[in-house]
Amino acid sequence: MPPKAAQRVAPPSQYPPDAMPKIGRIIFHIGVAAAMFDGFWGLQRLSITKDYIGTQYGGHFQYLTILGLFGTIITMMLSGICDYLPAIQVIKTLKRVFLLFALPVELVISSIYWAIILFSPELMLPPNPDLASSPEPSSSNAEDPLFRIPLLMDLSMHALPAVALIIDFFFLEKKYKPPASTIGAFALAASFGTAYSLWVEHCASINGSFPYPFLTIMNPQQRVMMYVGSTVMAWIVFRGLNALHK
Repeated sequence: MPPKAAQRVAPPSQYPPDAMPKIGRIIFHIGVAAAMFDGFWGLQRLSITKDYIGTQYGGHFQYLTILGLFGTIITMMLSGICDYLPAIQVIKTLKRVFLLFALPVELVISSIYWAIILFSPELMLPPNPDLASSPEPSSSNAEDPLFRIPLLMDLSMHALPAVALIIDFFFLEKKYKPPASTIGAFALAASFGTAYSLWVEHCASINGSFPYPFLTIMNPQQRVMMYVGSTVMAWIVFRGLNALHK
């Protein structure tokens, strides 16, 4: 009998499965980062940026929303790099540090923002600059006295970051273990909370008002309680999410 032809065996991959690029994850992470940056970029074309925010000390970066947004964008970009080059451990470590910071911060931002928007929007939104600059009062009820950004832009900055980070954490990441989940999480929350409170107070001392109206109407003691409460809330939120992660 003629000898059987030897079957060709595909050469084994030089990389283990965990070291291969993950295309689906790359699309998710880079797509989310692009959508969030597009929302921020669209904000630059609005009149309030040119006439109000752009003229203030600190600009957009006096807003916790924008700081959290860029923290999330960096997290997503690092995640995309990890997806493409999963064998590089230092990028994974850096991504998890940013995730440890961004996840609780974005959840606190979204919780506070949407709660105030639904019940007392005047405490969150600035006056409409178009109405404020108008020499004659308008009798139209359609004119909103508050400045509201377009809905898709609003969602890209105040909802998408939190949702994307939750998906990334629960479905694409491992839970945090001590000391990252204990000392690390508390240290990051306390450091960022303290730094932001000092920064926003400094900006307000120059601008004459706070970026968020609800901070402007508070006295110093109330603002300190707000800063401390938000920081503790961020830490508790992370502890709860990490406990739910299997």
